Amino acid sequence: MSRAFGDYCVKDYGVISAPEVTQRRITSRDQFIILATDGVWDVVSNEEAVQIVATAPKREKAAKRLVEFAHRAWRRKRRGIAGDDCSAICLFFHSPPPS
Repeated sequence: MSRAFGDYCVKDYGVISAPEVTQRRITSRDQFIILATDGVWDVVSNEEAVQIVATAPKREKAAKRLVEFAHRAWRRKRRGIAGDDCSAICLFFHSPPPS
């Protein structure tokens, strides 16, 4: 079942249609932004996510590394509980350094 916005018929079961939104002014010091589902954020801290993405050997693999880490964290931290959807997108603001 997708957690579509406006799916009010399942609100009694804990599905909410109101996203958590934070605003931040982007500066030239910011390197990337991570957009991820609650399945990632339930088991990965902000600091862990930044470390994983910042140290990814290839930018195009950063989101995959984060999701794989989240899947492992679900198995380790939430034993016996089915893993939640873990999806992520990493948007980089600057060109990669020359290799």
